[in-house]
Amino acid sequence: MTSNSKDSAAQPAAEASASAAGVVNRHERVLDEAARQLNQKGVLLTSLAEIAAKLGVTRGAMYHYVADREDLVFQCYRRAAEIIARHLREAERVGGTSADVLIDFISRMLDPTEPEIAARAEIAMMNQTQRDTIQGLYDGLTARLAHLLETGHREGVLRACDIEVNARVILSLVTWAPLARPWAHAVGPMGAERLRAAVMATVLEGFATASSLPAYQPLDLSKLAPQVVSAFDRDAALEAKREALLRAASRAFNRKGIDATSLEEIAAQLGTTKRTFHHHIGSKQEVVSACYERAFRIFLFIKDRMLEYSGTRLEALSASMDALARAYPNEDLNPLSPLVGHGALSPEGQAKFAVRSDQLGDAYHELIRQGMREGSIEDVDVHARALMLPGLLSWLVKDDVPTDPSQQQHIAREIANLVAVGLKSHS
Repeated sequence: MTSNSKDSAAQPAAEASASAAGVVNRHERVLDEAARQLNQKGVLLTSLAEIAAKLGVTRGAMYHYVADREDLVFQCYRRAAEIIARHLREAERVGGTSADVLIDFISRMLDPTEPEIAARAEIAMMNQTQRDTIQGLYDGLTARLAHLLETGHREGVLRACDIEVNARVILSLVTWAPLARPWAHAVGPMGAERLRAAVMATVLEGFATASSLPAYQPLDLSKLAPQVVSAFDRDAALEAKREALLRAASRAFNRKGIDATSLEEIAAQLGTTKRTFHHHIGSKQEVVSACYERAFRIFLFIKDRMLEYSGTRLEALSASMDALARAYPNEDLNPLSPLVGHGALSPEGQAKFAVRSDQLGDAYHELIRQGMREGSIEDVDVHARALMLPGLLSWLVKDDVPTDPSQQQHIAREIANLVAVGLKSHS
């Protein structure tokens, strides 16, 4: 065979390989853009047409890559788990101590040149097979991180802790942190290096100047529990019913996502009708706004108890994180997570949300500064470190958190300990 004939035979194979690579690249670009939209807008506001327009293709071309919106969400969540697994695998390959691997993993997860991954906020809107697949992937990631923490303790570089709880907290934090950038409006956009440093310091160092675990007293949340009202007190009875509706809606929105949860679905769980929501609260958007108002009442109550706490400011911060960690999975409280469906609010609702968020943020910033002046809290990047705190809690709104109160208290204590002293061994 001549040289020209060999070249002719090789050309179709090369063209086929290039074509396949192009398809894979376009598929990746579709999932990149979809992940950004899912993180910003939620499932129902994520538009196949808008993704197509951003990529300069037709909507019809999108169906070469995804079957429908549910398949798009599934692919984004699966790809997120695969990217996390790749970062962990690459960090393990580089080697070093378990602390070195953990640092490298966090650095890779927060590399701004890497694709944005979809936060696992609306997993319940997928079918059962898809949910089981995604849950299995994340369970595997949790197990691998837990093994890393256990190895680090044996090496003497990481302290003793509940390895599964802290593995879940780390996964929660590294997927939340990139989403936190827009929340930093009070201090300008949060740069990648500042964000990465804040996550590493939170996981490894904590806030405390001392290395001992904080000896705080848990905050009393009993006043937030539903109150028994007299059947003859009509106003109180109506308010109690409204509170029950908001509690059920918050729980459903947290677990399934705001967009994927209808008022009919929540009403059916309560044995009532959608009309009941309209009568006592209003439209779905008004229900979402009322759920956020309820959530901020809980957060502000905890904030006030934190500021009143008799002890060091480090102990007050630890007690506050313990209280928030107990509130999220508590069936009687279960506030709507600020990480869920912010885009579902009206412009007026978003403005009110921003005011409440700033009110909370200012209180935590001042508490941290007081602790720095007092000497119980290290000199830290106040805004960046405070911005990481919600990410430690975001996983607690899902179904895989134990329902046993003693287990929930244990988880809360582990999170408070991580906030205080991190995971690095000081022995």
